[in-house]
Amino acid sequence: MQNNIHVPDELFAELEAKAELEGKSVDDLVSETLRKGLEDDSWRDLLEYGRRKGLESGYTEADVPDLVKQWRRERSR
Repeated sequence: MQNNIHVPDELFAELEAKAELEGKSVDDLVSETLRKGLEDDSWRDLLEYGRRKGLESGYTEADVPDLVKQWRRERSR
């Protein structure tokens, strides 16, 4: 299957130069870059979810060590 994506000529020139420096094809470079971007988005989403849940819980960062100790005690039983 072939996919076509249009990018401005200036950006494509940058991609070609970077791909050549790295010894990759433009297609490979774009695929790697998009994959990394999507992974980064997933991490940002996860961190934002954790931040929201943390705020909703009412706990503060200072509470974390005691919560971890409590969790470990309960788990070891």
